Amino acid sequence: MCAIQVAASWLLNKTPERVIYFLKVTARTLDSITVMENVTRILNERYAGVVLPNTVLLALGMTVGAVGNVAVITLYASTIQDKKGDRYFIPVLAFIDCLGCAANGAFYTIDNLYLFLFPSDALCRVLIFLLTFASGFSAHVLLVIALQRFLLICRPFGQQLTLYWRRVALGIITVVCLGYASPLLGIGGVRHSNSTFLNRTFPSHECVLSVEKSAGTVLYFGLIALISVANILITVALYVPITRAIYRTFSFRKRTLSYKIREKRMSDSRTTQISHIEIQEATKHETSDIANNGKQTISPKRATKIHQKTRTCESKKDKVKATINLMFLIIILVYILSYIPTLAILIATYTLSDFTYLELSTAGINLWLFCARFLLLNHVVNPFIYGYFDIGFRAEFIKICCCFDKRKIEYSVNSQTT
Repeated sequence: MCAIQVAASWLLNKTPERVIYFLKVTARTLDSITVMENVTRILNERYAGVVLPNTVLLALGMTVGAVGNVAVITLYASTIQDKKGDRYFIPVLAFIDCLGCAANGAFYTIDNLYLFLFPSDALCRVLIFLLTFASGFSAHVLLVIALQRFLLICRPFGQQLTLYWRRVALGIITVVCLGYASPLLGIGGVRHSNSTFLNRTFPSHECVLSVEKSAGTVLYFGLIALISVANILITVALYVPITRAIYRTFSFRKRTLSYKIREKRMSDSRTTQISHIEIQEATKHETSDIANNGKQTISPKRATKIHQKTRTCESKKDKVKATINLMFLIIILVYILSYIPTLAILIATYTLSDFTYLELSTAGINLWLFCARFLLLNHVVNPFIYGYFDIGFRAEFIKICCCFDKRKIEYSVNSQTT
């Protein structure tokens, strides 16, 4: 209001010619601003059309990942029992993966649709914070899982991660992730600057990790990259001996299975030759049992069956353990492979000062974004790995699906009869 009063008093003190000149300049300025805003809006729509394939992949991944992780949380928390603690971190990892799918998917989708006209500064800061927190938390949980499997497999008689130390580890991970993700709430946001796209320079409002580039921000992002690389290297170092143990386990199982097959074939070939001898021995055993005043004895054949049954139970337990170890190995391999392209793009973005991916072709822009956001795969694919390797999870999921189909059929039959 004060500015309007000052402008009015200034106009009253000027001659009519100067007032007319001032109004013309103001109108031209407003027209140029309107034109530039229209240019920004048109180029923003062009960019959204260019990255449409990436947007479709993001929406699909976000939906599939969120649904799958919600199913994992529901089943592991309600029906699947974990007495030994082998699956303790799976619901935690599923929850953080669900958060990662929502945060990454929402941020990247909005960024694709409104790269040059991001709608809200507060929304930008919150989404950047959430996706950084979720990605870091997931990576550190996988490091703790690698440590747990290493102690169980390579140090079975040493100190293990008890329930207390698992909870302590989750608390430490939470504090660390909050520590290096919280600064993004301050340094991130919508940056108002000029952008170049399709050989046109225009004003833009982009959501960025750092509004102002300085030595401090470069050091901060370098620290995050260093933590991520160190986390990957330590996880790999822990899983190298685990991989060797898993390989030895599966190779031993393969040799044992082939030996059993050969042994069974040899025993089957000898069965017809000694069948009459077994009948004679059975008759002798019955006669000796009657003579021994009804004393009960276990025949060698029955003892052999009991021993085989015990060995079968032990082999099933070993098979379950080996399968769970292999499941976590696949999860960690996917995590490593999904982080490498994202880290490479992050390092290239902050080291190549004169380069911008907007100068690339349509295919190049989509490929650049696909690699930069490849991290989302780490949050999406885990439920499929659980479903493939964890027999208990797969059985419960199939049971729920069958019950749902059964209820659907009953409902359709009832609606038709009524």
